[in-house]
Amino acid sequence: MDTGRANGRVPGLGDHLGAAQPEADDLAARLLRAALGGRDRGRISLVGLCKNAGKTVTLNRLIRAAAAQGLALGLLSTGRDGEAVDAVTELPKPPIWVPEGALVATAAAALKPEEGAALERGERGEIGALDGRGARDRIGVRDRDRAGEAERARVRVLRETGITTPLGPVVIGRVERAGEVLLVGPGSAARIAALLDALEEAGARVCLVDGSLDRRAAAAPAVTGQAILAAGAAYSASLESTVAQVRYLLELFDLPEAPPEVQERVSESPPAVFLLPPEGPPVPVPVASALSDPGAVAEAAAGAPAGSVLCLRGALTDGLLLALLARRCAHVPILVPDATHVLVDRTAWRRWRRQGGQVWVERRIVIAAVTTNPYSPVGPGYDAAAFCARVAEVAGRPVVDLVAGIAHNLP
Repeated sequence: MDTGRANGRVPGLGDHLGAAQPEADDLAARLLRAALGGRDRGRISLVGLCKNAGKTVTLNRLIRAAAAQGLALGLLSTGRDGEAVDAVTELPKPPIWVPEGALVATAAAALKPEEGAALERGERGEIGALDGRGARDRIGVRDRDRAGEAERARVRVLRETGITTPLGPVVIGRVERAGEVLLVGPGSAARIAALLDALEEAGARVCLVDGSLDRRAAAAPAVTGQAILAAGAAYSASLESTVAQVRYLLELFDLPEAPPEVQERVSESPPAVFLLPPEGPPVPVPVASALSDPGAVAEAAAGAPAGSVLCLRGALTDGLLLALLARRCAHVPILVPDATHVLVDRTAWRRWRRQGGQVWVERRIVIAAVTTNPYSPVGPGYDAAAFCARVAEVAGRPVVDLVAGIAHNLP
């Protein structure tokens, strides 16, 4: 497997242009079927273990697979994806390629031929077709179309959504000419859900949401129901450290749902932090959040009746776990909305688990599969086969290298 950067090439950059190996195409099709559970419709988030984990290459391969199967595709991002150079790391990134007929939800400015251009409208007030380039200049990134490297997608805007981003309002559009596209979307889970609804109303049957390390909320079950995790050598120079982080994240996503008798007693609009005793109504903990005063939360948990559950509407952090451990409260189960609310490092988590601590979720997030990328743009990479095999040992689900054409546990 070529993991070099000859001539500035990002491995996988040519995938969207038809350079994919047949076996890799077959793996992508099987991965898509597995993630959809054999259905021909669904919502899937893609989240990365870190930046440069191979998430965009995974997205492009899934787009290619969906197009080959004739599935009506909808695409959106929980931030900004598809730029030529990462806005944070300044490293080159693979573009996002979209086929003709696909639907996209993105900021109108990302589709305009020039910065600041108003939405073009045709006769009778209909929104006209916009050429998908120009927003790269807005964010200080070179427009590859102007350099002649690749053709930008042409997208006809179908309607506005009323949802805004830093690059302006989000629109729903249909791709009239295949090519590269810049996806810009909101970070709010509720707004992402609204855009998914809009894409499906426009005809999309398979919706792919491009998330990132800081946007794991895109994998929340209320939004997509399931996700694919991209793991890459960019996380660490140590293969074992990267595998350990994959194992940890999957452990979080696999947290069990709370028992039905607990779920039934949780109010839809509870306080930020409350204790659920074995009998009687919930008991609010008088803090703005668990983050603001973890000591007070631990104090309340220590004094709660045996069999109580500590319920959080916000994040579970290191500070709260350590405060609970200091008060010997590992016997008190913690309930959070879903795994994206667990923001704890591995060390604190292991201490909690070693002392018998439990964490339950109201809704499980399904990580359908893991993709591996042995290449790192910031340091040494790994052997592709060894990395994929090692992740498969801890994942307990399909693990695929879509560039090298390697798969484990894939139906």
